[in-house]
Amino acid sequence: MRIDLSILFTVALAATGAAAAPHAKRDAASAYKANSEAALDRLQQWYNPETGLWKSYGPSWWQSANAMFTLLEMMEVGSERAKEIGKTVVPGSFDAAAAWNIKNNHALRRREDKNGFINGYYDDMGWWAMAWIKAYDVTRDRKYLDTAEVLFEDMTSGWGTGCSDGGLWWDKGHRDIADISNTLFIEVAGWLSNRVEGKKDFYRDWAVKSWKWFKNSGMYKTDDHIGNGSIDKKTCKSGKNPHSFTYTNGALVSGLVALARATGETAYMDEAHLVAAEVIRTMSKDGVLREQNINNASPGEAAPQFKGVFMRALSSLQTQSPRPEYKAFMQASADSIWNKARDGAADLDSDWNGPFHGPANASPQSSALDCLVAAWKHSRK
Repeated sequence: MRIDLSILFTVALAATGAAAAPHAKRDAASAYKANSEAALDRLQQWYNPETGLWKSYGPSWWQSANAMFTLLEMMEVGSERAKEIGKTVVPGSFDAAAAWNIKNNHALRRREDKNGFINGYYDDMGWWAMAWIKAYDVTRDRKYLDTAEVLFEDMTSGWGTGCSDGGLWWDKGHRDIADISNTLFIEVAGWLSNRVEGKKDFYRDWAVKSWKWFKNSGMYKTDDHIGNGSIDKKTCKSGKNPHSFTYTNGALVSGLVALARATGETAYMDEAHLVAAEVIRTMSKDGVLREQNINNASPGEAAPQFKGVFMRALSSLQTQSPRPEYKAFMQASADSIWNKARDGAADLDSDWNGPFHGPANASPQSSALDCLVAAWKHSRK
């Protein structure tokens, strides 16, 4: 009997590939985990337990809310190192950061006896609300969810801009109508709807109402499915050169995913996919997430935090409604961060295409870490 060696070779090669695939996944996951934990250790060099904040720019207030979310995400994904750190940092920051906010009068506050995270900026409160919702997810301690609820209640006081019969102001001084405060409002409402027993409808209705307003406000390109920047409070129209940022669209994607879960309506998930796809198409370079309309080598004090917010949202979307291109994008961005935008052992830059420009601090570090964690989480699947 004649044996076709080419067939045997093909079968053997296929068998070898099938056996190697699980090992490749384990190796990739192990590498992303090791990189994430090294970056986390470096992030903690900027943590001040007396203030409960991570040092970055200015008071480091809203940036620290994002760093807290990053730490909690790592805990949830299963990092033992993150769990060890979070054991003291999460409750420590809950007390110390609130005390710092009250003592330093970060901005206009109301009912500080009920919540030390309230200030004069609705987006700031949105960031902290998201951090404490995530803390509830990880710890199941109700005080964190209660805090997020009080923050959202205070945020609702900013609803009603005079444009299109609704919308959330950026600040309590009513200086601006910003896209980020409105997408965060959708996100916080959506997340609370899926967690607070007995008030699901209340939060869901807020999320639906705020999404409808945002979609028709001029801050969202309905044809392109992407944020369009802020609008003028007098004309209720976007400026001459409207542009959007990754974090605005990230908060929106996360909010739409939450709305799909809260309502059971697939249209929200479909919209989340459209936003994510447009960000990947228009806000990337060489397959790596990149902020547009700014100098990535010298991005200022706010932008270094932005991209991590989108990567967290993309990870959430991938968990609920996976697509291979999202996984590939997260991993390509994570690989570029580690191989091209790293200085020393684990200092990470805000320009993920590299090279490392600096300065190193908690803001670009936690943002890049969001991407590393997303790549790690989905490399295991």
